[in-house]
Formats: sequence, C-alpha cells, structure tokens
Amino acid sequence: MSISAYYNYDRLLSYNAVYNIVAGARGLGKTYGAKERAIKDALNKGRQFIYLRRYKDELTVAKNTFFTDIEHKFPEWEFRVNGYEAQASKLSTKNDKKRDWITLGFFLKLVNAQNYKSVAFTNVYTIIFDEFIIEKGAIQYLPNEANVFNNFYSTIDRYKDRVKVFFLANAVTIMNPYFIEWDIKPDEEKDIVVRNDRFIVAHFPDSELFKSQVYETRFGKFIKNTEYENYAVGNKFADNHDRLLKSKNYKAKYLFTLECETGSFSVWYDMPSDEYFIQSKLPKNQDIYTLVPYNVDTNKILLKYNDKPIQYLRTAFRTGKINFDSAKSRNTFTEIFKK
Repeated sequence: MSISAYYNYDRLLSYNAVYNIVAGARGLGKTYGAKERAIKDALNKGRQFIYLRRYKDELTVAKNTFFTDIEHKFPEWEFRVNGYEAQASKLSTKNDKKRDWITLGFFLKLVNAQNYKSVAFTNVYTIIFDEFIIEKGAIQYLPNEANVFNNFYSTIDRYKDRVKVFFLANAVTIMNPYFIEWDIKPDEEKDIVVRNDRFIVAHFPDSELFKSQVYETRFGKFIKNTEYENYAVGNKFADNHDRLLKSKNYKAKYLFTLECETGSFSVWYDMPSDEYFIQSKLPKNQDIYTLVPYNVDTNKILLKYNDKPIQYLRTAFRTGKINFDSAKSRNTFTEIFKK
C-alpha cells in the first residue's frame, strides 16, 4: 500500500495542542507516524519520548517489536530495546567492538504511574499512548483513568509545558473515560474537536485514499459493507448509533437528577406515552440522588442499584421506553444497568 495513504500529522500539529487525540481506521499509520516523529526528534534533537501502554502484557508485546516496521527509515542507525529503554547506535564502517548506545525513549505502563513520581524525565518531550481506547476483551480501564493519566502527565512534564501527548486508537467505542471526562463527541462536530482553549485537540480522520486502497485487497473486499468495516476501515464508532435517541417531550415532567460515577443526568417522565427521558442538561433546581457513596451529603441522597427508582429505569430500558439526548448520554448512563 502506498505510504501516501497513511496518516499525516501536519494538520493536527498545526493546533499546537498538548493532548493530541487520533482515532480512526486500523492500519491507517497512526502509530507508525507518531513513532517516526518521536525517533527523528530523539536522533536529531536529543529529545526523548515515552511509549505508554496500560498494562504489562500489552507493553511487553509492543516494545519487543517497536522498531520492526520503522527501522528501515533510518538506515544509518541500529536500534534495540534494552529492558524498558529504546536505544540507538550510529552504524560505522569500522568493526567497533564497543558500541555507543543512546537512549531515545522509555517504555512505561500507566498502571504503574505512581511508581514514576520520584523519577526525573527532564528530557522527555513526547508521550505516545497507544491503544488508549480498549477494544472488547479481558482488560479493563483503570479506576478514574483520565485523572490517573493527568497525574502521570504531571509527573513527566512537571508544569514545564514541554511535553506533547499523542493518544492513538482505532475508532472502537465512544464509551471510554477520556471522551466522557473531556466531553468529546465524535460525529456531532467536525472531524476536528477542540477543547479547553486548544489544550486538547481530537482528530477523527476519514481517509478516502486509504479506504480505496484497502478495498483493493482481498480482505478489504471481504469486509466491505459489513459492520466491521465501519470502524476497521472508516472512523465510525460501533456504539455511536441513533437507537433510543429522542428529543424530550415538552410535556415530560422532571423527576430527579441521578449522579453516576461517569456523570450526572436529569430524569424526566411523560405519563401519556409512558416514556422516560434522560438528559445531560440539568435544570436549575434539582433533587439529586447519587449512586456514588462517597458523594453523599445533605443535598444528595444515596440510591442503591436495587432501589425502586433504578428498578423503574431498568424496566423502561428493557422495554425500549427510555430515551436519551445523545449517544454519549445513552452509553454512559446505561452502564448502571450492567451492575
């Protein structure tokens, strides 16, 4: 496949964001491009990088093949992974017995973020967080993961405004802690989403050239016009559909606000249609129930998952009598029914 079809970081970098998110087709070259940029910075400017994964098993597989697909781009250098360091040595015509190896970067695990607080990474300028959105499988997100990452970033950057982050993933699910925490809504805005005065910029690329070249392959022909094609080749998130999405009936009456681990929602009920409406927009005057025990105070009453209000909502959901204002609200809110 022509390299021209692969992801180009120029547009994203033009925003000069700190947190840079790229979520799109698998095989688009997101990781390849980020690695190439980081290695060039390390070789030419002495700026180190961190390649980050969530858990040890993920990292072990990724680091052992980190240079395999890209070392040909740097024919004057030899690369190796030494423990948890990415290293390089200048090739020479001499038969040097003793080689000088320089450290380009580090392979770290987010689950061990607390362990890095006493380590100085003063020469790190780039963090590549690969596969930050989890695909269906055995692994899970860390508790309160978006803040875990923020703490990790603070440990590396030390408030120097030096380090850029590249969050890379396939377009799998909008139900992830980063999109929820930072209010990122794919498809509801343009392909570029900007947040927090350009501190965060997310790009959801849709490369027609890449897709056309994939469809020329036998596997591309095999998956064309299937659900798998939508997120494997395009940038369509599997859970970003319009089922159970409906505007609130103007006759619907406000019942209460429900606070979950992932956000707060106003709950409305329309008696004639026997429908509930869940909204991310909250009224000025609220009666607040919380499912988070440590958030209980004089203004918030604790609800348990077997209490009547939750049972009513669960029944409405099972019978299709509950509606949401957005896919993000639906995906976030319906997590309570998995308890």
